Amino acid sequence: MSKVKTNNELIKDKDIKTNIQLIANTYKNISNNSLIKLLHRLSDRINYKYFRYYKKYPEKKIGMYCYLERVPNNAHSNILIRVPPSYNLINVVLDMKHIWKKLDDRKEPKFELYHDFNVKDQFKCTDYARKKDNLIPI
Repeated sequence: MSKVKTNNELIKDKDIKTNIQLIANTYKNISNNSLIKLLHRLSDRINYKYFRYYKKYPEKKIGMYCYLERVPNNAHSNILIRVPPSYNLINVVLDMKHIWKKLDDRKEPKFELYHDFNVKDQFKCTDYARKKDNLIPI
């Protein structure tokens, strides 16, 4: 499937929020495996907070489609999020931001979950998130 078709299919899916830009920054030179472990911990904690039996009921799970990226001194992930309709999207993102900051083990935490709720063009936002094809579904 071409990149354009994939982006259009993601935009059509109403559960995947392509109108929000999320970037989980570490500001560290860590391996992709370490970043994936951190993203899994973020997913486990946010899902447990909203519905502790999310493993038995996958329709209640907050899903993340993470695209890993590396720049000097910042291993990070662009995230497309899938939120069940029964949850408040803004509260979920703000709770994720708080949990992501807590995952930093430094004395002065630098982890940041950047979010933008005012995306003007969903296609460009989705294309930007998917610019590296390192998809890790969580």
